[in-house]
Amino acid sequence: GDVVRYLPGGELEFLGRRDHQVKIRGQRIELGEVENALRALPEVTDAVVVSRVDGVGQARLVGYVTGTDGAERIRQELARTLPEAMVPSAVVCLDEMPLTANGKVDRAA
Repeated sequence: GDVVRYLPGGELEFLGRRDHQVKIRGQRIELGEVENALRALPEVTDAVVVSRVDGVGQARLVGYVTGTDGAERIRQELARTLPEAMVPSAVVCLDEMPLTANGKVDRAA
């Protein structure tokens, strides 16, 4: 799933991943698994999970959800079913997901 490019000097430059897999605290995490766990909660209507780098350079999961305003309650419910590394460090409640011009979720927004 890694995407790289070959540089003129013979080195490879890592550009990212083709899939939605990230490494958090040494563990590979499929973001879709965390999103599915969020969507399985009755009060959540939609969810997107992304990896963000915090102020000290550590990758953290952030979950964006619609349908509820109980962010801390959502984290507690996930902690009961997911391994610690898969529980988002923060959950942000949104009125609606940002969309691209063609109607897909805009993960960069």
